[in-house]
Amino acid sequence: MRYTINTMLRDYEYTENWRLLDQALSMFIELPPRLSLVGYEALSPDSFLWKIFDGKTTYYLYAEDYVPSLEHVKEEIQAFWPNKIELEFLPVKNSAALEDSVPYASAVVYKAPEKEYEFMKYASQSGYDFVFLLKSDEKIEN
Repeated sequence: MRYTINTMLRDYEYTENWRLLDQALSMFIELPPRLSLVGYEALSPDSFLWKIFDGKTTYYLYAEDYVPSLEHVKEEIQAFWPNKIELEFLPVKNSAALEDSVPYASAVVYKAPEKEYEFMKYASQSGYDFVFLLKSDEKIEN
């Protein structure tokens, strides 16, 4: 299999380029007219988390190269922002099969997650990373 890696969402770590966030968000939702970055953290060298607010809804955007399960994503978010929040995965607009994804195909070893179909319903891709968008029940003051 041949694939090309251009810019990746994780490049935000070095560029703080909002276009990377817009591109990732648009894989899940129609972009709202206004977005605010509430928080950003590189959780590890290979996992990244953004907290974004659109004036009504709080979102968590998560990217990582190896994601063992959807529960893992929620645990990572809860560990970083430990306030008790309800998180809901938003489905990706165009899903792919796990074996057709760059993160899976490019890895030397990649153990497929349980409930692979359910996983890919919510997983997008940005280079070598899977990307997930979750909606939170948090209220943020404008």
